[in-house]
Parts: sequence; structure tokens; C-alpha cells
Amino acid sequence: MRSSRLWAVWVLVAVVALGAAASAQKAPVDIEMKIEGRGVVQVRLYPADAPKTVAQIVDLCKKKFYDGILVHRVEPGFVVQAGDPKTKTLKPSELATMSDQRKMELRIGAGGSGKTIPFEVNSRTHEPGTIAMALSAPRSNTADSQWFINLEANHQLDGDYCVFGKVVKGMDVVRKIRVGDRIQYMRVMTPAGGSQQRRPGRK
Repeated sequence: MRSSRLWAVWVLVAVVALGAAASAQKAPVDIEMKIEGRGVVQVRLYPADAPKTVAQIVDLCKKKFYDGILVHRVEPGFVVQAGDPKTKTLKPSELATMSDQRKMELRIGAGGSGKTIPFEVNSRTHEPGTIAMALSAPRSNTADSQWFINLEANHQLDGDYCVFGKVVKGMDVVRKIRVGDRIQYMRVMTPAGGSQQRRPGRK
């Protein structure tokens, strides 16, 4: 009788633990991004809506993949785009003044981590401040490391590019970003919406 009760308790504990783990996996994740010379941006990611996409971004942040990457695309009234590691080899002033033809020759905007993920569908739309994955073609399984932040509502993109988060602090900083600006770091904050246990940055 006693062993049966103990077994029931262990089963209950296991169920609760699994439930807690599942909830943790769906909880929003906050990312802090510092743009040199511009300021700090806080982005909230939604794994419940795009689990594979968020997992990819979080993993790259933990590996410091984005540190030193330059913003390679800014379309006023449309998007700010970054995430190509090839830009690390360029000087900010060089990229800022580079012609579109030269960018094409160097394939700037085509680089990534080498690991693509499936396209994820959700109900989130391209509102101002939302962040979505850049793709080689709409609704394709080509998402890698590049993302873009919507400067305005871009509902023509709804359903074609996966929205996985939103800027919750620092949208004024995002609007100041220009081509050639350097990402000093992107770090996962703990807990989401709270303060960091340790402030990230280069030493």
C-alpha cells in the first residue's frame, strides 16, 4: 500500500516537472542587442509561436554569432536587416558607401550560419517593431541567421515571412540604425521581461 502511494507521488512529481519544462519552453525569451553608436534594443521572442526559429536565434546568440556583424540593409519606411557573417570582414564605412552592384559581387546579404530551419506559420503579423526571418524566397525553408525588423506595418509580408518576436524597448534606436552600423552583441536576458543577472558586453 505504501509503495503504491510512493509510486503515485513520484508519478505526480514527474508530471508536474514535465509540465513546468513545457511551459518554460513556451515562455517568451528576451534578447538584448547593442548597436555601436546608437544604443540598446530589447527584443521579445515568442517560442510558442515559432519554436524552431526562436531556438535558432537563441542558440546563435549564445554562441556570440552576431557579435561584430554589420547591418547590411536599411530601407526607410520598410525594414532594417542584419545577420550576414560576411559583413564582419568589412569596415562600417566601407559597407555604408558600397554600391548595390558591389554588394551583389561580394554576395552581401546571402551569408548565414550554415544551418537552415523549416518555415513556421503562425498568426503574428508584420506590425511596426516586429522581427521576422529573412528568406531566399517567401514561405521557403531557407531561414538561417538573417532577420529583419519592420519599421512600419508591412502586412503585404503576412504569411510569407515568419514573425517570431517584437521590439519591446528601443524602437527609437532601431529607427536610427544605418547601413554599416555594427552589432556589438546580442545576448539572452534572464528572465524575459526582467533584468539581467549579468550585463553583457565586450571586455
